[in-house]
Amino acid sequence: MNDKLEKIRTISNRLARSLAVLVAIFIPGALYAYTHPGSIIISPPMACFIVGVIGGFVGLQRRLKKMSEDDLTLLANSWVYICLAPLVGGILAVVTYVLFVSGLLAGDLFPHFEPDVVSNASAAKNPGLEVIFAIHGNASDYGKMIFWCFIAGFSERFVTDIISRFEKQSSETDKTETATPSDSGKA
Repeated sequence: MNDKLEKIRTISNRLARSLAVLVAIFIPGALYAYTHPGSIIISPPMACFIVGVIGGFVGLQRRLKKMSEDDLTLLANSWVYICLAPLVGGILAVVTYVLFVSGLLAGDLFPHFEPDVVSNASAAKNPGLEVIFAIHGNASDYGKMIFWCFIAGFSERFVTDIISRFEKQSSETDKTETATPSDSGKA
């Protein structure tokens, strides 16, 4: 077996072991939650993170054959680099979730969430950051959320491109706001 194929095999084995550990934790937890309704509540951000991590594993596996020899050597010799892509995928999936909740990423293809009704009077007056996670939607919205969070983990470029678009729009807005009236008439 040539050196490149040996490295791909080593990396694939590590990915499979890591994914097996994740699945070994996830499936019993999901079964317990299914058989004991209300006992375990997985928050949407945690579900997004898990799905993004799985997307990161799948995306990394699919990119292996196209990677350079140096990248393969780095991955074959380091568990940290093996776990880094799925971890980044999970983080980007949570960023995607925040984009959905904020309404910055909206449309028919994306989920739409409504805030939960706050029952505690003091929390209603002084909401904290936890209000971002207190949302609800229908089954279609959660399905869309899981799909897009998988895509965010699978293709890191998806979320980074969205962030770049927001950055570009923000800088264009800043330029037009700082322009003086005499500057805006010049072409």
